[in-house]
Amino acid sequence: MPTIKDIATMTGVSIATVSRVLNNQGGYSEETREKVENAAREINYYRNEMAASLKKSSARIIGLIMPNAPTLFYGDIVEGIETVASRNNYSVIITHAGQDGTNLMDCVSLMAERRVEGLVIASMSLNKSVEEQIKNLTFPVVLVSTCAGTDIPFIKVDDESAAYDATNYLIEHGHQEIAIAGPNLSDQIAGLPRVTGYRRAMTDHGLVVEPEWIHPGTFSFDSGIAAMHAFYNLAHRPDAVFAVSDDTALGVMNTAMNLGLRVPEDLAVIGYDNTRIASMANPALTAVSQPFFEMGAKAVQKMIGAIDSGREIDSEILHHRIFERRSV
Repeated sequence: MPTIKDIATMTGVSIATVSRVLNNQGGYSEETREKVENAAREINYYRNEMAASLKKSSARIIGLIMPNAPTLFYGDIVEGIETVASRNNYSVIITHAGQDGTNLMDCVSLMAERRVEGLVIASMSLNKSVEEQIKNLTFPVVLVSTCAGTDIPFIKVDDESAAYDATNYLIEHGHQEIAIAGPNLSDQIAGLPRVTGYRRAMTDHGLVVEPEWIHPGTFSFDSGIAAMHAFYNLAHRPDAVFAVSDDTALGVMNTAMNLGLRVPEDLAVIGYDNTRIASMANPALTAVSQPFFEMGAKAVQKMIGAIDSGREIDSEILHHRIFERRSV
């Protein structure tokens, strides 16, 4: 693991000076401070490194990093995490990494400095720099509702399979002209797999996918509004919409009804997530359900097991299901 000696070697300053910089004790130039801090970031050094040998049970804190996203399912993830943590006498601290995870690396560094014993990262893509940063941590990390291209353990559903089942559900209910609303096409974790599942279901049933029936977005309510306006203005309108989140589904439904369409008589809609708003919608929203509480709970269960035993954490794909209501 990186040490202050490594930083001293990289920068050509003494170990004592490195220590003063990292502990904000003064007695050095601005140029030296920048040199030391840049080196520390480069090798993923954290100020608590010298405390790594302390008894691990002393802190009993689990960290959670989430995006700043206006969606309801994060509440269920947090509830699952906090429930299991509390049962095992752990506390949870939460920080937000921006809507697109732009501050994720800084948040990971913050959690390391706070000496958390484990870290959960929820629903964010990890770039190579963050993956390398995580590999250098001295505590276990679990991804929830996301995954990485490395061996970092994760807990999530199979998004492609869930999207396939959602589209197939619409087809089984007599719909053939089906659009998809709201996927982020640059999102390799949730956006593209849901589009792939949608396309595969349509192809398996010999149905045509019109290019304009795939309307990208950001999984948001506004994405549903924009998608529905676009669908309504088509010469060949779809008769059903697979919305890639419940928020997007509500945007689609509200806009459709404002445009004079009836749901589900004129347009069927299925959502994705099965958040609490699904049953509150009018009509109540049929949706693919992700077990968010279970995801959070399992993440902490596995993490505490790893903390106590030192064993590796196994990734797990959880089951999804479709909750049938009145929007299809």
